[in-house]
Amino acid sequence: MGVVKFRAFYLMYLIPALLLYCIFFILPFVQTVIYSLYNWDGINTPVFLGLKNYWEMFHDKVFYASTGRVLKWALIQGIVQTIIALLLANLLKGKLKGSKFFRSVYFIPVVMSSAAICLMFTVMYDNDIGLLNALLRAIGLGGWARVWLGDAQVAFYAAIAVPIWQGIGLYMVILLSGLQSVSEEIYESAKMDGANAWQQLTRITIPMIWNIIQICIILTVSGTFKNFDYVYILTAGGPGSSTHVLATYMYDKAFVGLRYGYGTAVAVIIFLLGLAFTVIFRALTKSRD
Repeated sequence: MGVVKFRAFYLMYLIPALLLYCIFFILPFVQTVIYSLYNWDGINTPVFLGLKNYWEMFHDKVFYASTGRVLKWALIQGIVQTIIALLLANLLKGKLKGSKFFRSVYFIPVVMSSAAICLMFTVMYDNDIGLLNALLRAIGLGGWARVWLGDAQVAFYAAIAVPIWQGIGLYMVILLSGLQSVSEEIYESAKMDGANAWQQLTRITIPMIWNIIQICIILTVSGTFKNFDYVYILTAGGPGSSTHVLATYMYDKAFVGLRYGYGTAVAVIIFLLGLAFTVIFRALTKSRD
């Protein structure tokens, strides 16, 4: 009886958080799923369509192309951002001179707004006055200069380079906190056994903080599924539809085309993709854990 009262007492403290979770997450998600079954322009009375929005979506080439791009983005960002953040954290974990200064410098882009970062890179990518093309011409690679955000072949990669660069500092700090929890005695023992820097990284550092690395990968990849501002500010999905990802595709259908039912159907797919990745990734890494 006492145990039941004890559990009920602590359950009372969970109810407010549970209510907020239901109000701000569960209820909006249920409404999104319901709206995805309707044809609605935001003004007139919604017309029930059933699964027709999904049927149309799965027959749209732009949807498949957008899905492919966001999966490619997730793969590139998950690998590149995590590796660079891990290497920087590994370099700055010790008593390197000026390490505190560099930690601050690498973290500065994280606290800047994505709009400011995108505008900065828009100027940097400019064909005439941009720093990137000027640098290429200065070192004799003027043939590589191009309109980076106007070329359908490279615009997508130019756009995703921006969030990769901006987010490195955040994951560097997360990984650095994990590295600082690893005892220096382990590294000293490895050095006495003749282990070089690469062996220490692959045989000690990565296994010891593997759980933190997993968290970084999940946060990085799941974030790419909902990223909207970078692509929209830099290219607005263009040229043509060559840089559309699911978030910009959803915005284009819902707010430009005034097809809110179709847009919410895309939102449901974005949620399911993020959920599927998290479940599959955890299942694949469970055995290693």
